[in-house]
Amino acid sequence: MTKILTIAGSDIFAGGGLQADLATITQLGAKGFAAVTCVTALVADEFQVQALTPLQLEQQLASLAAVDFAAIKIGLLPSLEHLELVYQWLRPRAQTPLVLDPVLVLKEKQDQALGQWTSAFEKIAGLSQVMTPNLPEAELLLGRELLDQADLEVGARELSQKFGTAVYLKAGSRIPGSVALDYVWSAGQGSYLEAPQAQGSVNGSGCVLASSLATYLGQGLNLNQASQAAKQFVTAAIEAADEWGVSPYAVK
Repeated sequence: MTKILTIAGSDIFAGGGLQADLATITQLGAKGFAAVTCVTALVADEFQVQALTPLQLEQQLASLAAVDFAAIKIGLLPSLEHLELVYQWLRPRAQTPLVLDPVLVLKEKQDQALGQWTSAFEKIAGLSQVMTPNLPEAELLLGRELLDQADLEVGARELSQKFGTAVYLKAGSRIPGSVALDYVWSAGQGSYLEAPQAQGSVNGSGCVLASSLATYLGQGLNLNQASQAAKQFVTAAIEAADEWGVSPYAVK
């Protein structure tokens, strides 16, 4: 059975994070493995992220050293130290398809650490087959807003050039229009992927997109085929969403 690894954070409500990743991987007929980077909790009505120590993550990755993974998905890395640790672990596995979902713990363009994160992401992105930023993450990494389809195309090309990898830009319902729109830029060519637009934001959709993309790549699809299949899968998971988030197990 195809083996897929997710290195990601835990979502206490299982709508996103590694729980959504594992549900997606399983539903697509592969075997999922997980290395946990952080846990979450709802404390006094505030959603908090609590990082595992770098040593704890290192020990998990060491435990998986002998597993022959067909693909790897990277999710939330809570610190630069965690990111560097994962990068060093990935270096000998450069031939394994890698999907980088650049989940940013930073939310403000003014954050002085953004430059450090960008430089660190460049290292992992250089090992990846594709990165999958959503629109806010892309805007942070580029330092400007992306407001329409023309911006999506230019932004994806710039991200690809900057990070040295293909880009699946998850715009979804954030670009004005009647469809959920994503844009893929790879090997000098771009294409749009469209789906019916969901009402409101759905927790975990980005996680499911990235983990389904990794699974399809691990099962032998090329990036164009995997991107189309992942878009279809996440759309179905969004349509089956409940109050906690997307529902990969409901996808037939």
